[in-house]
Amino acid sequence: MRGNMASRISTFLALLTCCGPSIVMGQEKVPNDPYYKDQVSLHNPGGRITLNTRSEKPSPEEFDTIKGIDLNITKAWGITTGSKSVVVGILDDGFCYNHPDIRDNIWHNPGECGKDSQGFDKEANGVDDDHNGYVDDIIGWDFVFDSPDPDCHVFDGLDKNRIASYLHSMSAMSVIGAKGNNGIGVAGINWDVSMMLLKIGAQGIGMKEKDTARIDCAVKAIHYAADNGARIINWSGFVTDRRPEKLAELRKAIEYASAKDVLIVVGAGNDRMNIDQEENCLYPQCFDTANLIRVAEIDFEGNLYRPPSASRYIGGSNYGTKHVEIAAIGMNYTANIVGGVGTYRLYGGTSSAGPVVSGVAALMLSINPKLTAVQLKSLLMQSVTKLPSLKGKIGSEGMVNAYQAVLAAQAAK
Repeated sequence: MRGNMASRISTFLALLTCCGPSIVMGQEKVPNDPYYKDQVSLHNPGGRITLNTRSEKPSPEEFDTIKGIDLNITKAWGITTGSKSVVVGILDDGFCYNHPDIRDNIWHNPGECGKDSQGFDKEANGVDDDHNGYVDDIIGWDFVFDSPDPDCHVFDGLDKNRIASYLHSMSAMSVIGAKGNNGIGVAGINWDVSMMLLKIGAQGIGMKEKDTARIDCAVKAIHYAADNGARIINWSGFVTDRRPEKLAELRKAIEYASAKDVLIVVGAGNDRMNIDQEENCLYPQCFDTANLIRVAEIDFEGNLYRPPSASRYIGGSNYGTKHVEIAAIGMNYTANIVGGVGTYRLYGGTSSAGPVVSGVAALMLSINPKLTAVQLKSLLMQSVTKLPSLKGKIGSEGMVNAYQAVLAAQAAK
């Protein structure tokens, strides 16, 4: 049956390319968000461009671009701009969820909303109202401190005596679901979506230290997401603990999510390595579960991202035809916070490319919620824009195409 479905979708996409549309398609839709003009990953003008990489100060940087190397999103928005009914779980080390461009698209647990029998707010009454094992889990959970508030404050791994705001997750939340067409900041891939926040980061772990608590937190978070309505999990990270028994627990959790039809999207990593080679393997990236899709980062010209100069953190996108299926532009203009104020910045890495695929998958579910995790993965790969630069580098040989993916989701009804 799955093979027949894939065949129908391939035929549909071929007819669409050769002979024109066979279904009614929406008009292009452009949001009114003021920094949409800087979201080159969504509408690439081509040529040499200059972007102010930080909204709060002059920070111009030049980039070479090729027209058409983008998400092809405006035509997809003519069909759907997302739905609050689609829940995307985000695994990260903390979340600044009160950013004005983010807060309206944070998931609210329906079982912890409203008043209890005594007239108290369920979200703060100290009772597990929905009987899921978590008390007052209104927007997700902090699996590090076993708390209902997955906030962005962490003990800094660079200076363990300092508590800092953790901003890594801002790009994921912004790319997937910054509120679109609200006249504020940027537009997320989904103008409407529900983002479930799952804090898994151990505290005060230095750059070269092994994080032995992260797998336990991730396992619990994956189970929580799968049990509480998430259809997609975005994980812009990896684990450093390679103990076989712990990796087995993580794999089992991902398989549990697969049984619940949850697609798990992970960035391929930023070490400029072929992760098909066993010595270069990362986890969960190198698991082979059917519901796992791995995302490489490309630049505005469609090449695997390579930084213009050496960096401690970004060596360039990983790749591999077996362990990396799809690519997306990582350099996205996203929400940020400076001094407690909501700002915007250009942010890259596969941590920013992965959420692009999660966001498109959420758009697909908004138009066809019956798609399984395996179908989502298959349709995402079938509907890519193929690029010569990715041939022999990643499985699909292409970058995610939002419009074609949404059309494929429609056709699968």
